[in-house]
Amino acid sequence: MPKRNFFAAALAVAFLAGTALAGPVFAQENVLKFVPSSDLPTLDPSQTTAKITGNMGFLVFDTLFAMDSNLVPHPQMVDSYTVSDDGLVYTFVLRDGLAWHDGTPVTAEDCVASLERFFAKDGMGGTLKASTESLVAVDDKTFVLTLNAPYGLVLDVLAKVDQPIPFMYPKSLIGDDPNIPFTVPLGSGPYSYNAEESKPGIQLVFDRNEAYVPRSEPQDMLSGGKVAGTDRIVWTFIADRQTAANALMAGEVDFVEGPPADMLPILRADNNLEVAARDPRGELIVLRFNSLNPPFDNAKARQAFAMVVDQQSYLQAAVAPGEGKECRSIYTCDSPYSTDIGTELIGSGDVEAARKLVEESGYGGEPIVLLQPTDLPTVNNFALIAAQELRSIGFNVELAASDWASIIQRRAKTEPQTEGGWNMFITTASGGLLDTPISNLPGKTNCEAAWAGWPCDDEAEAIKARFALTSDPAERREIADEFQQRVYELMTFVPGGQYQLFDAWNVNVDNVVIGAASPLYGVTKVAQ
Repeated sequence: MPKRNFFAAALAVAFLAGTALAGPVFAQENVLKFVPSSDLPTLDPSQTTAKITGNMGFLVFDTLFAMDSNLVPHPQMVDSYTVSDDGLVYTFVLRDGLAWHDGTPVTAEDCVASLERFFAKDGMGGTLKASTESLVAVDDKTFVLTLNAPYGLVLDVLAKVDQPIPFMYPKSLIGDDPNIPFTVPLGSGPYSYNAEESKPGIQLVFDRNEAYVPRSEPQDMLSGGKVAGTDRIVWTFIADRQTAANALMAGEVDFVEGPPADMLPILRADNNLEVAARDPRGELIVLRFNSLNPPFDNAKARQAFAMVVDQQSYLQAAVAPGEGKECRSIYTCDSPYSTDIGTELIGSGDVEAARKLVEESGYGGEPIVLLQPTDLPTVNNFALIAAQELRSIGFNVELAASDWASIIQRRAKTEPQTEGGWNMFITTASGGLLDTPISNLPGKTNCEAAWAGWPCDDEAEAIKARFALTSDPAERREIADEFQQRVYELMTFVPGGQYQLFDAWNVNVDNVVIGAASPLYGVTKVAQ
C-alpha cells in the first residue's frame, strides 16, 4: 500500500464525494485528474491574459508555429513556408489532415480570421499588424502575409508562448468582432471539449481527439507531435488549495497546480509525489494600477506607492525563506534585458516623501478599490500587504474580495470604482509576458488597447517600435534600457519580487514538461 496521509485521505474523499467527480468520469482507467490553480474566467483564450486559459487552449486548439524548449519556433499546423528575398512576403501552406472537432477541414481562411482576432487582442500581435500590408487566403491551404517593412519576429509572434496565444479557430466560431467571446471551445487540437459532461466552475472534461494527426517529430515543449497521453483529462476546480493538496496526497487526483506554499515541505516528503516548478523562468509579482481613473491617473500617486513597496514582505508571503528574490526590473531578473535602470524610487522606504507625493497628486480621500482574490491564498496575502502599504501613506483602501475568475472579469471594466470599477489589482507574470519591450505586458502604454489599467504614452510606444525594427543586439540592449526608464517614469506597475510557482503530481504521472510552457496533452499515467 503506498504511503498516504490518512487525514488528507479522509478530507479529500469527503470533498470528492459531494461533487460530480464521484460519477462515471473517474470510473475510466486512463484519465488524468487535474486541479488547476483557479476557475477559468472564460473558455475563449483570446479574451484574457490569464495563463490558466492558455493551458486549457493548448489541449483544444492548435497553433501555426510552436516554440521548442530553446524558444526556437517550428512549424506546427503549417507544413511549409517561404519568405521572399526582401523579407516582406511570407507564404504559408497548411499541412494535411487538419480538421476541426466537428469534422470540417481547417482552411487558410480560418487561419486569416484567427490571426486578425489575435492582432486585435495582443500587444505583440498588434505590433506585427502595424507592419502588415495585407493578410489573405490564396486557396484552401495557402495564405500570404505581406509586410510594409521587414519585421524579424514574425515566426516568434506566431509561436508566442504566453497569453494571449495565437490559437487557430474556425471562422464561423469567432465572427467578425474580436471582443465577443465564444462559450463552447471548438478547436482542432489533440483533445476536444466535452460540453455535455463539463460543468463550468465545477469541472471541465476533455476527450482524446481520435481524428487528430500529430506531427511526426517528437514533442519538444510545444513543438513536434502532440500525442494525447491519456484518453481523458478532467479539470476539477477546488477553491480551497489545502483541500486540493490533501486530495492529491490521498490519491484522489493526479495533479495539483500551485499548492499552498506552506504545504510544499509536506508534499516533498511524500514519496508518492513529485514537486517541481514547471516554468523555471519564475514569476514576477505585479502590482497593477488603473491609470485611467483617479487617483492613479496621476503618476505622482503611482510613484508614491512604489516608494513604500517592501518586496521582502511579498516574498515572505509567497515562498519559504531563501526561495524568492528581490527584482526591480520590468523584465524578469536574470533574463537578457534585466536592468536596474530607473528603479530608484521602488522600495526607497521614504514614507514622508511618499505622503507628500500623494498630497501633490490631488488625492481627496476617496476609497481606493483593491481587488482581493480569496481563492488564491498567496495573491490574497499580497492584497493584504498592499492595502497596508497604501494606508501607510494616506490612501483610504477598500478591499473587494471575490474569486480570481470574477476579478479577471471585473478588471476589464473601465468605469470608476464607484460604478463597479477598480483601482488596483495584483497578479504574477512569467518571463514570456515580460522579457522584451515587445512582449512586456504591464509596460504596454497604447491606451485602450493596453492591458487592464490602460496607461497611455506615445513616447514608450515609440521606443518599443524602435526595438522591433532593429536586429542589432547592442542597440536592442540600449533600447530595452530606455524602455524601462520610461515605464518607471510613468510607473504603470510596481514589481513586488520574483519567485517560483510549484506544482505537485503523483509519481505515476509521466512526461510532465518543464519549460516556458508546460502543456498537459502529452502527460501520461503509468499503471500502479
